[in-house]
Amino acid sequence: MKKSILILLLLSFIYQNTSSFWIITAFYINRDYIAQNVCINRFDAIPVCNGTCYLQQELSADSDKKPDLPIIKIKEAQPLFYENISYQTVVTSTVLSPRTYPKYHSKFIISNLVFSLFQPPELA
Repeated sequence: MKKSILILLLLSFIYQNTSSFWIITAFYINRDYIAQNVCINRFDAIPVCNGTCYLQQELSADSDKKPDLPIIKIKEAQPLFYENISYQTVVTSTVLSPRTYPKYHSKFIISNLVFSLFQPPELA
């Protein structure tokens, strides 16, 4: 019983929030009927609106039903209480001794280049 009431309330909430979508969907499904029977301008020689006047009327009636949300300004928000809390932190530092690593030697690394003998080619 509680589950069915919950589902019913959830569906009504979803329908209320998406009511303009359902109005537009129903309009496009029944557009020919609305243009021929319900439209205000159906008796004109050349009907231009094709039922959009009815759609605008329904959407404005739906927006009148919905309550406007209050505008909350930052100035109006006031804290309930304020307490200044001072924190004392203890900083502990550990001194690390530098580690010594053995020197890396490889046949593939060229480290003993003589740069004083190298001369780049000159343009003549």
